[in-house]
Amino acid sequence: MRTRIYHNERIFLPEKGVYLERPRVKKLLENAVKSPYVAVIAGSGYGKTQAVYSFLREYDAPAAWIQLSERDNSPMRFWESFSRTMELYNKRLAARMLELGFPETDDRFAEVAAIPEDELAPNEKHILVFDDFHLIEDGPVLNFMKRAAHVPFPNITMILISRTNPDINLVSLLSKGLLVHINEDELRFTEDETALYFRLLDIPLSSQNVSDIYNDTEGWAFALNLAGLSLKKSVSRQHGARIAMKLNVFSMIENEVFLSISEELRRFLIKLSLIDRLSTDLISGLAKDETLVSEMGRISAFVRYDIYLNAYHIHHLFLDYLRQKQDVLTEEEKRDVYLDAARWCEKNDYKADAVTYYHKAGEYAAIIRIACGFPMQIPFEQVRFLLSVYAGGPADLLEQIPAYHYQHSRLLISIGRYDEASAELKNRISKYSALPDSDFNRQILCGAYVELGIIGYLTLPDTDRCDFDVLMKKAEEYYRPGVGAEYLTSTGISLNAWASKVGSARKGAMEEYIETLTLAIPHVSRILDGCMSGLDDLAQGELQFYKGNLKQAAEFSERALRKAEAHRQYEVHNRSLFYLIRIAVARGDFEKIRELFKILEFQSENDDYALRFTSYDIVCGWYYALLGQPRLVPVRFKGEFSHESIGTFIAGFGNFVKTKFYYADKRYYELLSFIDSGRGTDSILFGKLEMKVLEAACYSKIKDAEAALSSLKEAYDLSASNDLIMPFIGLGKDMRTLTAAAMRDKRCDIPLAWLQMINRKAATYAKRLTGVVSEYKKMNNISDDVRLSARETDVLNDLYHGLSRSEIAAGHNLSINTVKMVLNTIYAKLNADNIADVIRTALEQKLIP
Repeated sequence: MRTRIYHNERIFLPEKGVYLERPRVKKLLENAVKSPYVAVIAGSGYGKTQAVYSFLREYDAPAAWIQLSERDNSPMRFWESFSRTMELYNKRLAARMLELGFPETDDRFAEVAAIPEDELAPNEKHILVFDDFHLIEDGPVLNFMKRAAHVPFPNITMILISRTNPDINLVSLLSKGLLVHINEDELRFTEDETALYFRLLDIPLSSQNVSDIYNDTEGWAFALNLAGLSLKKSVSRQHGARIAMKLNVFSMIENEVFLSISEELRRFLIKLSLIDRLSTDLISGLAKDETLVSEMGRISAFVRYDIYLNAYHIHHLFLDYLRQKQDVLTEEEKRDVYLDAARWCEKNDYKADAVTYYHKAGEYAAIIRIACGFPMQIPFEQVRFLLSVYAGGPADLLEQIPAYHYQHSRLLISIGRYDEASAELKNRISKYSALPDSDFNRQILCGAYVELGIIGYLTLPDTDRCDFDVLMKKAEEYYRPGVGAEYLTSTGISLNAWASKVGSARKGAMEEYIETLTLAIPHVSRILDGCMSGLDDLAQGELQFYKGNLKQAAEFSERALRKAEAHRQYEVHNRSLFYLIRIAVARGDFEKIRELFKILEFQSENDDYALRFTSYDIVCGWYYALLGQPRLVPVRFKGEFSHESIGTFIAGFGNFVKTKFYYADKRYYELLSFIDSGRGTDSILFGKLEMKVLEAACYSKIKDAEAALSSLKEAYDLSASNDLIMPFIGLGKDMRTLTAAAMRDKRCDIPLAWLQMINRKAATYAKRLTGVVSEYKKMNNISDDVRLSARETDVLNDLYHGLSRSEIAAGHNLSINTVKMVLNTIYAKLNADNIADVIRTALEQKLIP
């Protein structure tokens, strides 16, 4: 049984330590969670949170509780909080969510939606609770929730707790029978429950007084709680009953709660109202006196401790009351709280909150330190968040931080605002190069030239200018090791599907690029702590692969692999493995493929590699599509295409794999639509060529010979000057068919010798690929007669009994990726598309013991 992420929070009676059971509400929720969505909507103090907590404590299902705040309208903060909450009950699922980043588009959402299928036990119910949903206003986060509301996740019920009706079209969900709505009337205490409450408090009231209190409070839980506190002190309980109910809520909090505690605790609680995350160790650090924390236990009805989250939660009304008193704190006291909270958040990897609290404390150097630790490919929502923080900072202070100049330009570059970044960098160079020489000015000039060089590198597909090495050399002239340059460290440059940045089909353009890269890397590597190491060898290996020179391609790729590993260049390392696998397939070397996948699997377990899961899935997706096993392609690559072009960083690489999946799955018209839309148009030559060859093959498959030959001719024109042949050869028997048709067609003006050469080499490739497919099926016992190995039987049996993939892995001492590989094999053997199909087919064929 998994650790539950919820706490038993029924109606708490602090002086006696007893709880009030409410079977009526419990039954209501028990029926409600049979639906995909539950909306618990009522005003403040109606016991929404308590009711759901109490129910989940008894309900037999894992539950994740996401406590929302106003700052969760920031996509970065929301996604970080959501993912980190999920980490408590499935670390791998959370890591994959964090890697993908906040899903702003439909295609990105589809990728996120596919994760639970991989990571959660299929036959087990799961609950996601979003508390205080009314705090989420119009924007990306609300759009995410709208998507989630209308795309039910299998076996997951989402509970929204809100003071107002959320803007996610509840009427539509209700009409479809997908939602149960619980309102104030259903949460109000009945008169009988009111009477029971006071009996448990040992407050003897007449039935008339109970009726009076019930009528005055209208069953409002928060008011009943305060009434109980008041009546415990009242000299004349009978007389005080109705008077207590006529007091203002904040006055009641003042008299019955706030004034009953020490002055030290009052001030401490006001300090806590400044921040959101109330982790136990953070609170202990802020208190500096454990007696304050102990005294806080006296008002646990208003500040409750969650044993599972190891954190405190302040009731909303009490929090509103405390916030009205924040002006009693000095600015220095507030700053100390923000700094302590920021340091705790930074230490515990809550980056968005750390940045926010450092911003409130005016510690911009700390913000920039955190930002410098982000990977070079920063998600859009993080960029927007950081730029807004910088915009709100004092310009004169930021100007004094060398890393700020580097960071601001880097953020603009990461979202493609190259012209804006370039103008900013050139102005900076003009300003600081005219000033007297100093370590401070050198740091700024070094960073500025590095960033200009990166812009030159990234825009090369459009400019066809190979001069970024000159800028990198100039940057090193200003570089002084150990002189405040720690912000220039890097774990690598982000790559797309190709190491090449060449967009031109001009003869020799590839070689010019590689030469420039070779000249630039020593400078970049020294400044940026090994950044780009091995990239020149990878680019050379890639070029040789596309030329069909497999021996040279393997030598360069192996060299790139070694250099990348030595300098922690994970993207270069991953792409080197990818090319070595492609080379092994072209050679028909199945044992080498297995060996390389073991290395790839090991890389996917490296927590330092920010994109490890995506990169691993990309290579697996490409491989399974090539083997003609589209059902084994990761779910995230079976959906709609991303809006990014093929060459745009990792999302574009994912699109490249999707094209291979669509082709393997015989979805030719959809693939042609994607290519024709322009989204499949790449600025990099290899991308253009891959798409054009695939376009020709699709037209051939749908029997449009004229269009197929036209696309083939365009592909030939792109490839001829640089002798690029591998995209043609890699289509194997399909290219044999296409080239044979071209040789017979008198209208075709592609050189006959070239067509014959491609036809011959494609035949050889097809033969070797057939051998790889045969070995793969043999190793995995894939045949018409379904036979499972002992390991496959064990895994299938565990799956049938509701175990998650991580639990199966732990039970058999396997890695999670090995379990995924075994499950993929089971999918293939049973010709299944999902877990339900696997279980059904296995039962029909009596494969489950």
